Amino acid sequence: MGPELRLENIQANQSGSYSCCAHNTRTLRYQTSEPSDITVLEPISGATITTSPNPPIIEGNSVTLTCDASGSIISREWMMVGQPLYSGDNIIFSENNRVLFINSANRTDSGEYLCGVSNPVSSKNASDTVNVIYGPDGMEIKGPTEIEVGQKFTLTCSADSNPPANYTWMLNGTEIPGHSPEFPKEKSEYSDSGDYTCTATNDVTRIKTSEVHKLSVKVEGSLSPDGLSSGAIAGIVFGGLLVVGVAVGVSVFFLRKNGTNADPVHQGGSQQHVYANPSPVYENTRQNQSPPLPLTDSKNIYDTRIMVSFMLDHKVPCDCNTVKNVFMCCL
Repeated sequence: MGPELRLENIQANQSGSYSCCAHNTRTLRYQTSEPSDITVLEPISGATITTSPNPPIIEGNSVTLTCDASGSIISREWMMVGQPLYSGDNIIFSENNRVLFINSANRTDSGEYLCGVSNPVSSKNASDTVNVIYGPDGMEIKGPTEIEVGQKFTLTCSADSNPPANYTWMLNGTEIPGHSPEFPKEKSEYSDSGDYTCTATNDVTRIKTSEVHKLSVKVEGSLSPDGLSSGAIAGIVFGGLLVVGVAVGVSVFFLRKNGTNADPVHQGGSQQHVYANPSPVYENTRQNQSPPLPLTDSKNIYDTRIMVSFMLDHKVPCDCNTVKNVFMCCL
């Protein structure tokens, strides 16, 4: 044997620790080297994922995915839709990541699962698709609630379901032929008024869900183009007029209030009081006494009229204490 060891067609059973031993025939001495570990790895092949239980997988049930392969497996990594998976509340790994357990599967757990198996000399991937069955739920009906007779209308029923749900319609308890999520009518009649019941059924989960939609067919011309009834339009108009009326009344009140609180007009440094009503006032000290004649001083009457005119133009308030028993005070 020489200083070199060559292994041909090496097999996994040839893995182990190899040492070299040197011998001198003259000195009769021996020397052994430190051992060198050699691990022979088999290439990975036949990677697969097994899902249990067999489909269908109903939402809320548990799911187990097992990743196996032939060869020398050093590591396993799991991914879903291209993103790494880690242990959490809903996912548990066991047997060195060989088994992935999903506790209470949700619809968001649906997708492609990939298991990557590798060793230093080879790697393989396996994939499987998990399809979680659920629904129907989140049901709704879209369509008008009021239409005029003779108009076209369409009611649309929808629900979250996997696989897609089958739909049936009923009007006031009577089944309408067909299994479409839409119920169209080209020309409405008064008999189309009532309660429309849509029922969604999942043939796998055997779950049924229903929703009711009320439709009222009105007399032609009773609805405005935007769908408002004549009564609703009248209410809106009346409310608008009422608001305008209140606003005008408030404005007049504050204008009159500001007019009565205006500062007196000063002329020549002295305060002059003027009055809005120049009508003469009569003293009546006795019930049956004839009223005295009004003042006839033309100059006083002329001055008073000037004052009244000035007051009216400038909205100056009167002071009844100034010309008591002569002219009536007013705003």
